[in-house]
Amino acid sequence: MPGALLVSFGGYPYTPSSLTPDNGLANLAGALLEVGVEPRILDFGTISTMRRLFPRELAEMLRPAAQSLLGGGGGEDLNEETRAKLLQLDAALGQHQQTQMYAIAEEVAEEVRNLRPDFVAMKLWSGDGFTGSVIIAERLRREFPTLPIYAGGPQASWWGGAIYQRTQAFTCIAHGEGERTIKLLARHAMGRAELSSIPGITYMDGATPVSLPGAEGLEMDELPEPVYDRDLYPAMAGDEKIKIIVIDDSRGCPQQCGFCTHPVESGRRLRSASAGVLADRMESIIDRFGIGAFRLSGSSTPGRLMAELADEIIAREMNVRFTSFGHFASARPDHFERIAQAGLRAIFFGLESGCKEVLERAVRKGIDIGKVHETVRLAQAAGIFVITSMIVPLPFDTEETIRESFEMLLKVRPDSVPVQFPGVLPGTPWWNRPEDYGFEFDREEMTRRGLDYKIKLLFPPSMWEEPPYTLDGKSFREFTQETMEFTGALEQAGILTQVPDDNVLIAECAGMGVREFRDASRLWCTIGDAEAMGQMVARANRDIVRR
Repeated sequence: MPGALLVSFGGYPYTPSSLTPDNGLANLAGALLEVGVEPRILDFGTISTMRRLFPRELAEMLRPAAQSLLGGGGGEDLNEETRAKLLQLDAALGQHQQTQMYAIAEEVAEEVRNLRPDFVAMKLWSGDGFTGSVIIAERLRREFPTLPIYAGGPQASWWGGAIYQRTQAFTCIAHGEGERTIKLLARHAMGRAELSSIPGITYMDGATPVSLPGAEGLEMDELPEPVYDRDLYPAMAGDEKIKIIVIDDSRGCPQQCGFCTHPVESGRRLRSASAGVLADRMESIIDRFGIGAFRLSGSSTPGRLMAELADEIIAREMNVRFTSFGHFASARPDHFERIAQAGLRAIFFGLESGCKEVLERAVRKGIDIGKVHETVRLAQAAGIFVITSMIVPLPFDTEETIRESFEMLLKVRPDSVPVQFPGVLPGTPWWNRPEDYGFEFDREEMTRRGLDYKIKLLFPPSMWEEPPYTLDGKSFREFTQETMEFTGALEQAGILTQVPDDNVLIAECAGMGVREFRDASRLWCTIGDAEAMGQMVARANRDIVRR
């Protein structure tokens, strides 16, 4: 019988990326096996979850409005009648999904009854993922009052002990990396360790939350072998998941980008795996599961490491395809042809602005703007699909600086430009020193509303619930209008937007062009077309899995 049940409920899978296997849970399961604890992974990021959280009748009712909703205006040009209809459908969808969350909680309780694990560990996501996870945890707590229920994941790292303002269901909340912590929590579950001895957690001592400093993260070559076996990770059976495996190549980031949570989650010391170990891990996945499609996990994988990994892949004559994040400061353009030869299909660079002054003041990313154009050109010449992300508007942006960013993109012409509005998360410089960047907010209110904040897929950002912060005196609706206008202008200029690196590989595996895939998958996710999404996943998996 499993000693641990690892649960991930992320809410409705609103992007194809949500359907890829969870390397974090796979690593935790591997860590537990190292200490003799048998895990079972319950991952709800599946086609079945997409199907059950979006009833077909609502999907068909939404279809006529879909083209207006997903057009160049991002839904801003919807007439009042259509908006009213969308609000009605959204309310019906919310009620349906709430009902399903409670049904899922009952199913998890049934799993606990049948498996009788020593503990449950839950990965907390934002939005509906957090709401649903709290429903699951509180349902388990009612029936199993002494069962240890531990929480981790992105939401735990961001909000920490503030989660106890929302629920008392969790025995403790683990922040940061979990491979060491999960082993110690297994000892606690078996009565062999006190919570007060476990670094990197927050727990309640009576009515008082106690936070313990985190331990140093593992060196990357020391990570456990991840678990993707179907008997321990049932969602890996069939075509519930898109079987592109995330390989943990690096963690931590020495940069202090104003918006970024990676140093909060993994520390500021960059730790990289050796190229030989990464190639070994790829070969193990190929040998065991026949899977040869990968994504490197690092938030800014060093160019040196990519070049060394390429040499390993080519020397071993491995037949793989992969994508990666990169960083303009460490990219190795002289190696792009060899990295492409090794199988790199797409690389994601965080650019954020084309204005040097704004970039230095608002982001502090350490990018030499002068090198961006040449880096992108050489990567594209090697056949690599290049993504450069933007945040519009940034602190200190003006009409002139935004125009400068736009004109730079017209000259550089990356293959895709994901455009985001400025978001403020705990632990980042924007959160810690908002007055330095022009943000205004009350931390208590941001925390209270941020825990359950939901992105409304059916609406443009201007119709979402307004988060309680402003930038340079502009409300959320005002500055997100600038975001949508910038995105629309790029599309009008023939530059594709909103395609991340893993979607490039998914599109290739599914036999679709990138723009075709972007448009189709946005439609499927927006109207809940699980049947079309499921057919795409099955096609992609036939190409990914070689046996």
